[in-house]
Amino acid sequence: MKLLSRHLSALMISSAILVGGMAIAQAADVVIVTPGGASQEAARKALWEPAAKKLGMTFESDTSESWTEARAQVDAGAVTWDIVSLNMGEVQLAVDAGVIEKLPADIVDRNDFVPGSVNDYCVGNSVFSTVIGYSTAKFGDSGPSNMVEFWDVNKFPGKRGLYRSPRGNIEAAVLALGKSQSEVYDFLSTEEGRKAAFAKLAEIKDHVVWWETGSQATQLVQSGEVDLIYSWNGRVMAAIDAGAPYKIVYKDGLLDNDCYAIVKGSPHPENAITFLKEISKAEYVKDYPKYIAYGGANLKAYEGYDEATLARLTSSPENVAQQYPTNVDFWGKNGTILSEEFDEMLLGN
Repeated sequence: MKLLSRHLSALMISSAILVGGMAIAQAADVVIVTPGGASQEAARKALWEPAAKKLGMTFESDTSESWTEARAQVDAGAVTWDIVSLNMGEVQLAVDAGVIEKLPADIVDRNDFVPGSVNDYCVGNSVFSTVIGYSTAKFGDSGPSNMVEFWDVNKFPGKRGLYRSPRGNIEAAVLALGKSQSEVYDFLSTEEGRKAAFAKLAEIKDHVVWWETGSQATQLVQSGEVDLIYSWNGRVMAAIDAGAPYKIVYKDGLLDNDCYAIVKGSPHPENAITFLKEISKAEYVKDYPKYIAYGGANLKAYEGYDEATLARLTSSPENVAQQYPTNVDFWGKNGTILSEEFDEMLLGN
């Protein structure tokens, strides 16, 4: 509930931040870092606080929109964070950069988790989607029903909110070209396909308000500044829960998940492993939907959910059936060049 854009260039860390971070690291048993916002508060209430209480540990949290801030700490030899939240598509990039540690093989039972949400370096926490949302005040219940219609500025006029990143947007552009969900990544594996996707994205950029954080996306919906949005489902649902006249469309949603990793050189590595193992248990993960419309990666957490809860979760069986999964290998291989091409598209006439 990252979007995250998470540029891949290392960020400079000021001495003030380092000193402040050191104080946090020394004061707590474990320091955990996420992009902040509604998803962080949900994790705090559902996972971190009850797990810390059970373990008799203290924790502090920090916020960061980019894993490259952890890279800067590692490069500077001044690591103050223990656990950092990543999008699964970023994990290999962080591994290649030497930013995160390999986890114990038995930290969780992978059979209990959504396929692909756990690997040697990261344990899945939340499952989310990038989905279409539209204003019912403007379109009633007859807004766009798929990505082809989302792109149709004549049938559905108005500003569209999009994440300022290639991630998700170029997949959406492929669907807008009329390709099926199963064809998306094969199409993008060719140079011609990528060019066509960016050209399709450029078609609507004059109708776009670009957002860079989840809180901005929620605010765009709440304020009515955009009539349509392609955003993380939890952010749109938060606006709806606050009274925004919006509807979510799960058709053509892009399934994804975030995960927790341990920063290389963590000041409290043993505590980090203990804490990560604890917060990944179903007994905590099951409470995640109480605070945000995200399901957990631990499948055992879904036992006992009622229909009303499942209807709000992008990861429910009915909603999953209308969506397709992010290809994390594709983004691990192509993330850097696609970010550069996306920036070029934005600057182009």
